Amino acid sequence: MWPHTRPQGLADVATTLGLAPPRPIPIKDRTSILFVEKGQLDVLDGAFVVIDQNGVRTHIPVGGLACLMLEPGARISHAAVALAARVGCLLVWVGEAGVRLYSAGQPGGARADRLLH
Repeated sequence: MWPHTRPQGLADVATTLGLAPPRPIPIKDRTSILFVEKGQLDVLDGAFVVIDQNGVRTHIPVGGLACLMLEPGARISHAAVALAARVGCLLVWVGEAGVRLYSAGQPGGARADRLLH
């Protein structure tokens, strides 16, 4: 029987190596908005990856992104939602061309003081 271990995140690996844990990128230094339409959004090697209908994978540096707009046809995995919450990337589910707003998250909870950093 294999021992149960939890997967190591970047902070755990950094601590193990004697490095300081990574700090989030300030909002003012991030890319503002990215739209994803008709693709599967998942996590690969600690980063977002969008897989289109042809199987082409496109990596997205989620830590440097302030908001990810998910248009119709975009599917997102639970791991991708968890990663977005961890790095403070806002997820917004919108209609075609961003016309309607269906749902939005609150990165870091409802704390306005995190927007200042």
